Amino acid sequence: MSVIPMSQLSLMRVRRELKQLMGSGKWQKIIAIEADLFIEMDSAVQDAERSPKELLNELGQVVNLYKELSNLCCIFAQEHHQPQR
Repeated sequence: MSVIPMSQLSLMRVRRELKQLMGSGKWQKIIAIEADLFIEMDSAVQDAERSPKELLNELGQVVNLYKELSNLCCIFAQEHHQPQR
């Protein structure tokens, strides 16, 4: 069993927080947490103690989360876009 470094645990925490917020429609909070996610990804990737296998798994979950976020953005845009006449 590998020990997961704190940088990766922080990445997991922020990813979960963003996922939880995505259903809330609180876009300002989502934007703020997304910025934190980028910081945590950089930290986890740069960590000399990182677990490559576990980190790749976590980054895969981040990619999936961004797919969901992209879909939400498309839905939001469709619901709130008024065609110009």
